[in-house]
Amino acid sequence: MGSRSSSWLAATLLGLGLLGTAHADPKGDIKAKTKEAMENYDLLEYDTAKKLLGDALAIAKKNKLEKDPLVATVYLDLGLSAHAAGDTEGAKAAFASAAAIDPKIQISAAYKSPELTKLLDEARASAGSSGGSSGSGSTPTPPDAGGDAIDCGAVKGLQHTIIDTAPAGASLAIEALVGGDVSPSKVAVLFRAEGATDFTEVKLKKDGECKYTGAIPSSVMKGSLVHYYVAAFNDINKPIAAKGSAGAPNLIEIAGTAPQGKNDNEDPIGGGGGDGPRDGVGGGVIAGGKAPRVMISLFGGTGAGFLTGTTEGGYVVMDRGIKSWGNSLLVITPELSYVVSRQIAVGLAVRIGLPFGANVPAEGAAGHSTVAPGALLRVRYALNPTGQGVRVMGQVGGGVMRNTLSIMESTNIDIVGQGPLLLGGGIGYIKALSNKVSFLADVSALVGIAVVDKIGTTKVNSGFGADFSLGFAVGF
Repeated sequence: MGSRSSSWLAATLLGLGLLGTAHADPKGDIKAKTKEAMENYDLLEYDTAKKLLGDALAIAKKNKLEKDPLVATVYLDLGLSAHAAGDTEGAKAAFASAAAIDPKIQISAAYKSPELTKLLDEARASAGSSGGSSGSGSTPTPPDAGGDAIDCGAVKGLQHTIIDTAPAGASLAIEALVGGDVSPSKVAVLFRAEGATDFTEVKLKKDGECKYTGAIPSSVMKGSLVHYYVAAFNDINKPIAAKGSAGAPNLIEIAGTAPQGKNDNEDPIGGGGGDGPRDGVGGGVIAGGKAPRVMISLFGGTGAGFLTGTTEGGYVVMDRGIKSWGNSLLVITPELSYVVSRQIAVGLAVRIGLPFGANVPAEGAAGHSTVAPGALLRVRYALNPTGQGVRVMGQVGGGVMRNTLSIMESTNIDIVGQGPLLLGGGIGYIKALSNKVSFLADVSALVGIAVVDKIGTTKVNSGFGADFSLGFAVGF
């Protein structure tokens, strides 16, 4: 019986050992995290993608794989995600980290664009000139940083010795030197605990001519790692010098276990009574939030059209000097769209034309038309894989376009209606101003096809119209 028990125990231990060996595959874990991250990227979940890529970098750090070519790919994908989320500086820092590991790394064709290629080339040059990246490894110690006297005249840019490891449960002192060539409005440390999406900012206090000091609170120093970076900001809260970035933060490996119930009096997050300012964006939180899936847009602009047929007042277009070109001075277009992927959006738009200036009454009516409503189904496709920049559009719908035109050199202004079948396309431009708000520009072309002669008492004709519009979109 004892022999059988010993054999069973040995077999169990061997099986557990083999199981542990089978799962000890850090490169496989990094690949899995990266694959999942880019699946989220394709679904416009850029912040989720960045978090997963950060987890992949943490695995690499724990297993001493920081210089493995696989990690260069992780940094490259982190740069793509940061750029898509609107963090150009973070993207450049991540690209520099990738190029420091693999100088020949390239963006895959699925995500490549001239803008990203240029950014990678700039980051590659930066990584080559500095001999490395601020996003990985360690940086040289600032001059005289450990001594009592600091030669501030020799300090250029922002200098900070990147911290690789720190004990759990204790606040971590942060020190940076800022040269006179930077002239910041403030200097801050921004940090994110393991598993968190958002960075929290704590302002560093000036301690002498060029030295700034502060701390990451003890409540954050738990788990296995902490992301952080140090940055100098200008008057509009934009980083002008940094060690690391939101897109490519530095990683601190946490050693030991945090004690329970410890009160950190310097903790501005965990309820401590610290006096450190918290003047980051949104009350201390920087970045974060999911990419919008639903967009509400409002365009305003003007339109023009090539007209045929008869006016609502009964005149024949192009007869006896009547012009064939007309205009709709104001066109308002609200649109509700759903973002299918980073490049494709489907939306429902309502085109409202206001044909100002008409003074000829319609036949059989006391006055003239004052509005031109139409409903359009639109499909948009962005040429850039990030979804930003130039977009092309196809549209189909129904309604009436109305343009005004002059009658025979007189002061009479009549209206020509076109439709009710509306078909067309267009080209536009989108630029994200934040994670939720975007600037829009559109040139929309529509052909009105007179599949019937009248809609109610209104005469309709075939013709062509075009609108130029500017607007803004809010995402949810």
